[in-house]
Amino acid sequence: MPLFAHKNDWSQAGNNFDFLRLVLASLVIVSHAYPLFIGAADPWQAHGSPFNIGQMCVMAFFAISGMLVTRSAILSRSVLSYIVSRVMRLLPGAFVCALLMTFALGLVFTTLGIYEYLTDGSVWSFLRRNTMLMSIQYDLPGVFKDNVYPGAVNGSLWSLRVEIRMYMLFGVIVFLARLRPEWMRHLKYLLLVLFVVAYFGAILPPLLPEGVLTPKTNWIYGYYFAAGAVLLCWEHVIPRNLIVAVVLFIASLFTVNTPFLDPAMRLTLPYLVYCFAFSQATALKRLRGAPDISYGIYIYGFPVQQSLSALFADRFGLLPLTTASLAITVVLASLSWKLVEKPALTRKRAVEDAMAGLYRRVVPVAGA
Repeated sequence: MPLFAHKNDWSQAGNNFDFLRLVLASLVIVSHAYPLFIGAADPWQAHGSPFNIGQMCVMAFFAISGMLVTRSAILSRSVLSYIVSRVMRLLPGAFVCALLMTFALGLVFTTLGIYEYLTDGSVWSFLRRNTMLMSIQYDLPGVFKDNVYPGAVNGSLWSLRVEIRMYMLFGVIVFLARLRPEWMRHLKYLLLVLFVVAYFGAILPPLLPEGVLTPKTNWIYGYYFAAGAVLLCWEHVIPRNLIVAVVLFIASLFTVNTPFLDPAMRLTLPYLVYCFAFSQATALKRLRGAPDISYGIYIYGFPVQQSLSALFADRFGLLPLTTASLAITVVLASLSWKLVEKPALTRKRAVEDAMAGLYRRVVPVAGA
């Protein structure tokens, strides 16, 4: 279903999305190292920024998802195909991670007895909620209570809840537009309007109190998803120059400690992501084709760092602990990709067919 003229190569082998996500996920670990290992803000936040390096990386992740997930909704065979693709990308990895956090890491680090730990209801709610990702639970009973950053087992998961909301919102918008050809032709204009509304919703004080209908977090990070969707739909008229993008982004960073940083970065960061993703620089092209382990790095990084903090924060400094956490997390992420995520993705079509068959069997019964 054509929507726009393609200018860029969206095939996995023709762009740098996988490498970019790998870099961003690794930088999240570096950013988290400061509060988790030494109880300090990361250098960028300490310099006066309202957000840390990890949060900036999450914003870039949302811009990437806005491009790729919106494209998936446009090109998917059906609503079911779109839903299955999103579920199989996130939930199998999240389930195994939650399982390991609950019954491996939790049992090792809890200060409770085994029976007391396993009979605590919050253990089982942790497993359920951190698999479904829509209502995250951060603590396990008795785990990491004396850490430099006490309590939280996997503090990175908060962004996945917001991202899933964007999957739902933009999926609904796209599939409603797909009902009529004339609506589909105007989708890019609707997304542009949504981008403008989201931009001002992100930089202006909320019209409603935090947590009422439109939490500020949805505006702040959802904006980048909208920016990604606009970059996708308007790629045929958006010039792409990585050097210009880098210069503009760095210039926006010089507005730190002023009210202009956030509004400026919201325009320059998505453009930088877009230009970097499609750059045909020889050095970047050589890095293509590696396994996409960024999701595993993102979901395992925080618990690995908390474990190292519990064991060694009083004996080793920031650099060795950060290096060790990156190395261990890459190993776990690689195993997650090979044993969990990639096999799940290869079964997307089988799951979709099974669900479609179940629907066909159930619907006549329900209507009888």
